[in-house]
Amino acid sequence: MATGIEMSVQTSIDNDFDLNMHTARLLMSEPFFAAISRRINKRASYGIPTAGVMVNKETAQFEMLYNPMFFQSLSELQRTAVLIHEFYHVIFKHVTDRAPWTKEGSDITAKVWNVAADLAINSHIKNLPEQGCFPGKGPFKDLPSGMTAEWYVPHVKKIMESQQNGDSSGDKSSSGQDQAEGDKSATQG
Repeated sequence: MATGIEMSVQTSIDNDFDLNMHTARLLMSEPFFAAISRRINKRASYGIPTAGVMVNKETAQFEMLYNPMFFQSLSELQRTAVLIHEFYHVIFKHVTDRAPWTKEGSDITAKVWNVAADLAINSHIKNLPEQGCFPGKGPFKDLPSGMTAEWYVPHVKKIMESQQNGDSSGDKSSSGQDQAEGDKSATQG
């Protein structure tokens, strides 16, 4: 249970950070994302380190979970880039039709798919936070930009397997380790 001090800090952070204000700024500058944003329920959560989108199993609606402390730590340009990143997961159907871990007989895990989808999306977005997954950087230094998530999947699997086996060629820097970890519950960016 949180103490009074912790609760007041969390309440202050929640009150200080308004995702809707940042989303509105994005939609004014990039109206393309307006229709997508209206279809995504946005919910603050301290149970996720950054942000992620998913289909809520109870409501069958798109949902974006975001950590207010993470968003508050970003610059305005980075917040916009992360919102665009999450919207692209919906646009590219990464959490619906193309999500391979939902198909019978697939050996692709949600973690592998998440990293592969992030690599595909991050090839197209500037100003993302440095801890993201980027083709040409960290453990993905040998992967080209601009490929599809499906193209990245076998390469991500190989990189993650080499990291699990302690192979140093997988470039196990602390940020690289984080990059290849992914999120288990949502397609997180």
